[in-house]
Amino acid sequence: MRQGKVKWYNGKKCFGFITPDTPNENGNTDDVFVHSSSLKDAGIRFLNENDIVEFEEEVRTDGKLSVTTLKLIQRDEESARRFQERRAERRRAREDRKQREEKTERRSGFAFWKK
Repeated sequence: MRQGKVKWYNGKKCFGFITPDTPNENGNTDDVFVHSSSLKDAGIRFLNENDIVEFEEEVRTDGKLSVTTLKLIQRDEESARRFQERRAERRRAREDRKQREEKTERRSGFAFWKK
């Protein structure tokens, strides 16, 4: 198995890329495609940028490399912290938006009494 660092991974798009540390037996050092199904098979919920992973790869029909098995070696704590902060900020924004909508609904609900 080769080791590498997660270049990026998007959970909404369900894929990302890993930059390998060493070339494979063919001397290929290209980034390796990783799909969410590989994470699911490995029991990993998500990947963050700069996480260190160990993986096996296969060559797809289009000649590109794709991960077949994956193992998480080390989490990048800084990336994980930033991810959690962004997630909390989105939650707060969603709650604020919901409260504003409820507030405007309450105001507009009483407007008919003024007529």
